[in-house]
Amino acid sequence: MEYEHDDGIRSATRRARIVKVDDSGTQQLVDLKIMKGERPQKIYRVMEFGHFSVPPDETDGLVLQMGARSDRTVYLDGGHKDYRPKNRPAGSTGLFDQYGNLIQSDKDQLAYTHNKKIVLQLGKGYDAKDAGDYDGPSVSIVFDGNSMTLTFDDSSVKLESGKITHTSPHVVLKSDRVDLGDEGGTLIGLCGGGCATKVYAV
Repeated sequence: MEYEHDDGIRSATRRARIVKVDDSGTQQLVDLKIMKGERPQKIYRVMEFGHFSVPPDETDGLVLQMGARSDRTVYLDGGHKDYRPKNRPAGSTGLFDQYGNLIQSDKDQLAYTHNKKIVLQLGKGYDAKDAGDYDGPSVSIVFDGNSMTLTFDDSSVKLESGKITHTSPHVVLKSDRVDLGDEGGTLIGLCGGGCATKVYAV
């Protein structure tokens, strides 16, 4: 049948704008507005493996109608005029969102920028299909603008302005000299008499 051959090579491509995103299923589906009065719904948005995004409303892109048939429509991203980072260095690449957060790599640096919190975690992956269980320790580093907390299993160190909090079932200090209170001081006396050999207090 000749029309089947024609469908295989014919296509229609037009500009479109996102109205709504449904990210709940096995495929991400978008509602679009194209021409006046044309509002296709639940159109498959093509994304490459290993990367996800949920575009905001009013994102511009293209619809490709394979075989020039509306029942074979897919949506391809173009971008959003308000949120795309501009004036980036030549050769740079990055990930960004609509909130001003950015991961960027260029000639001079690898930068992670977030306006609230940066979290690095090991051993807390999401439930991917058939993913092997991680059996090592739970490790995380969290920056939230006011403090930095390093956690390893049941031990943690929290750094704040003018303050360090170390939480652990057992704390060991190994040093030729430990000054408590300030630089300098006198040797700490021992309960059974005599003095410590390395610990001083002011």
